[in-house]
Amino acid sequence: MLRPNATIAVVAPAGIPKLDGVAAGVELVRSWGYDVVLAPHLGDRHFYNAGTAGTRTADLTWALTTPGIDAVWLARGGYGCVHCLAALPCEGLDGRPVLGCSDATSLFSALWKSRGGHLVHGPMLETIATGVDDATRDRMRALLAGEAVEVIEGERLCGPNVEVSGPVIGGNLCVLASIAGTPWAMSARGAIVVLEDIGEAAYRLDRMVTQLRWSGALDGALGIALGDFFQCKTPEGATYTVEDVLQHVLAPLGVPVVGRMKIGHDKRNLAWRYGARGTLRADGLVQEG
Repeated sequence: MLRPNATIAVVAPAGIPKLDGVAAGVELVRSWGYDVVLAPHLGDRHFYNAGTAGTRTADLTWALTTPGIDAVWLARGGYGCVHCLAALPCEGLDGRPVLGCSDATSLFSALWKSRGGHLVHGPMLETIATGVDDATRDRMRALLAGEAVEVIEGERLCGPNVEVSGPVIGGNLCVLASIAGTPWAMSARGAIVVLEDIGEAAYRLDRMVTQLRWSGALDGALGIALGDFFQCKTPEGATYTVEDVLQHVLAPLGVPVVGRMKIGHDKRNLAWRYGARGTLRADGLVQEG
């Protein structure tokens, strides 16, 4: 995906990154043989965001359009990418790789609709060195180098026991629900949808999946790949689990649902290529080269 010595720009279009984590990430990525440059406003603060919507949009536009920048890596998730989407020159963008997860989901959805190209759902730059495990780092390095990667293991939960193949899209459930009804809403028709989340109560997960279903975002989906629902809980004394709730609200789609994949916000956050063709099997998700 990236040539040796390629230049990667680090931007923070959402939450305020931890600069020590960013520094460690930069050092690691440079050790992989890439050059790294930081966006001009990376250290800014405005409320809970890494600067105003204007400065964050300017940095993101700079990273996505400047000649000589080969890829863009988001520093942190949180919230705020959606503030930038309306002002991005999406129709004039090339397909340079963009890397991230969590709040990057809205940016990925917008870019996939407008320019396609290489999008990698994986750890943020601030966590790649110190916040994830070796398997996660190794897979991200391999993907950037264009090397083959193994299946992301999972287990069949419900729906028909069949393999399905198509582009793989999706990401953070909360973010996907929040952009339903916007110009950047996900359209799952003919695609495999990855869903993951963090810190949500079971009933909120139900509400968000229901929002996606009734908004039409999941119409025509081929299958559902469930990642981690890290720190998502049921009430004390509940006789059901988060997984029970997810199966209950997803089963009416009538498509294969495969879960327990190490994708999301835990220490193991295995990268996958947004929009690239993949196959969802009973034992997990595999993407073609």
